[in-house]
Amino acid sequence: MNAVLLIFLLIGHYLADFCFTTPSMIRAKADGRKAWPILLHAGIHSLLVGVCLLVFGVPWKLLLLLMLAELVSHFLIDTTKGILTARFPLLADQQKKPYWMLYGFDQLLHLLVIIGIWYYSINQ
Repeated sequence: MNAVLLIFLLIGHYLADFCFTTPSMIRAKADGRKAWPILLHAGIHSLLVGVCLLVFGVPWKLLLLLMLAELVSHFLIDTTKGILTARFPLLADQQKKPYWMLYGFDQLLHLLVIIGIWYYSINQ
């Protein structure tokens, strides 16, 4: 059952990052300057984490703490990536390797947070 929760959290990440992201969120994440759309994007991630944890019976206090961790970390990761991309044009060019290295690092950080949320939720 523990592995199933991790799979659900990963599916939630996919849905939030690639299915529920709006054009305004994409534009805001490109330069990291408009906080509201990025915060809304992070909120969707947090909500999906909460739903997954709720389905698996995680206690409310822990659920809310882990949702907050997802919200804050996702917001900070995406905002930082946007600021770096705006400051260094090489990082914004999808035809260049540094873009994909940053994109991969961004996803790695998000996945590490998800694994941390999963690990913490099953060990409490």
